Amino acid sequence: MSESPDRKMTAPEMPALRDLDFTDEETTDVGQGARDSEVAPPTEAKRRAVLVTLRGADVGRMFPLGAKTTIGRDRDADIHFDEKGISRQHARIVYDGARWFVEDVGSSNGTWVDGKRAERAELHHGSRIVLSAGVVLRFDLVDEIEERVAKQLFEASTRDALTGIYNRRYFDERIAAEISFAHRHGGQLGLLMLDVDHFKRVNDAHGHLAGDAVLTAIGKRIGALIRVEDVLARYGGEELVILARGVPKAGLEALGERVRRAIAELAFEHDGGTLHATVSVGVAALEECDAHATGDLLVALADERLYRAKHAGRNRVCGD
Repeated sequence: MSESPDRKMTAPEMPALRDLDFTDEETTDVGQGARDSEVAPPTEAKRRAVLVTLRGADVGRMFPLGAKTTIGRDRDADIHFDEKGISRQHARIVYDGARWFVEDVGSSNGTWVDGKRAERAELHHGSRIVLSAGVVLRFDLVDEIEERVAKQLFEASTRDALTGIYNRRYFDERIAAEISFAHRHGGQLGLLMLDVDHFKRVNDAHGHLAGDAVLTAIGKRIGALIRVEDVLARYGGEELVILARGVPKAGLEALGERVRRAIAELAFEHDGGTLHATVSVGVAALEECDAHATGDLLVALADERLYRAKHAGRNRVCGD
């Protein structure tokens, strides 16, 4: 049964939302938005329409909008949220040449705009769009400077300052989302945990700047080996992690060996000299865990195997 656009949201209709407070979540950011083939039409002079994530994965991420932008749990959606309260095709943002609208496309839990459930509602700068208890968005009109600053803020919040790869916070968010998706859809998910061998010796013998240079070079080299959809992050200290979706266990071990070999062949130039380093790798697949495994369990399994690789002599991959 369709709902009137003016019908107010009540606690019985959406009990999970009754305690939400959206008044102070003003973080903004830039991320990948609508498909490249859809260029956002002009709104005001030199301003473009965007959605900003206020609650959900990647808080602060900004999505530039095209003339028609779909939102949903389907990975083919222009803006994808892997959250159980979101329908596969949940809503769309459309531009009619003069105004912006959000339209619900038959979602299970409905779409709310500024506190009212809506089948179709006009959007204004600052409009709040609630898709579920876990996903809240804000519609904004931004200029080039605001967009650039927002992108820098988001990068600073998700990237490791030294290596430029993702940080622990971002990794924790992504592994939770990826595991949730894998459990629902029966997909494959793997984790590689890497540790730089004898890293303390590098710092002690050549100084911390040398150690920083080694970590940065390793991150850059691994980044060139993995797929765009894989997540490379600095887990802590000299430990890095790679989160790989849709790869069987044998493929994960092959990736670990490829990374190990590439690092062993690297020569690190520092202060007129040449340094070398190796890594030990622990590999774990979600399919090896129980049906309700969490990110902590997958990390623990990969970490256990990393230390087996260390104890077996380092510079090797352990997958069992």
